[in-house]
Amino acid sequence: MKVIVDETGEIIAIATDDHTLIGGHHRLAVAGSMGKRLYWRDTGEPVKLDLFFKHHDHRSSLRHPA
Repeated sequence: MKVIVDETGEIIAIATDDHTLIGGHHRLAVAGSMGKRLYWRDTGEPVKLDLFFKHHDHRSSLRHPA
């Protein structure tokens, strides 16, 4: 398990070792939208939020009637 913390050390989210988010989805989204800097607790490296929030164009998945 990997823990994501903010600048103060507060736990924001928990992910598996392969970066699958298993807890704190909402807290992670809120912290990211507020511009907080997030870090991996075990290494101190900055967390890249694009690993968790991939942008998807929902229009591409819509079916268009023939």
